[in-house]
Amino acid sequence: MQTIPPEQLQASENYASAFLALSQVAFSSVERLSALNLKVARAALDDGMAAANSLMQVENAGELNDLQGHFIGPATEQCSTYLRSVQEIAVESQQQIGELLASYLATLGIDAKANGGWSTGSDLFSQFVEQTKSLFEANAKAAGDATEKMMAPVSPHTKKAA
Repeated sequence: MQTIPPEQLQASENYASAFLALSQVAFSSVERLSALNLKVARAALDDGMAAANSLMQVENAGELNDLQGHFIGPATEQCSTYLRSVQEIAVESQQQIGELLASYLATLGIDAKANGGWSTGSDLFSQFVEQTKSLFEANAKAAGDATEKMMAPVSPHTKKAA
């Protein structure tokens, strides 16, 4: 009968634990994204029904412009909020995975901070995450600016009391 050396047995246990922990992070992230998508889909359906009902009550072009202005701003804000939430989930998942990998490498006796190859890869990934974050923020700002420009011509005019 062949025996397994204790070092190999310990390495297998460490690998299995790390894989399980990474799987939990991945499933947790997918679960959070699914819940977010379901919430957004429900809100979009509700907003679509409200818009359709309002549209059926429109009697002239002025009311149509007012109606358009009423729904564009909240829809854009909801889109921006969704993108921020997705970004938040992605960043948190990346942080958890980084911590798990550093912990796993430490059990192998590898210092994740000192090892040049690991550090370089980690730095590149961190830069990628920061660039993605900056891109999301720029897109959210651009969406907000576009909404403001679109809302300017259709914003309701205040009526003065006679």
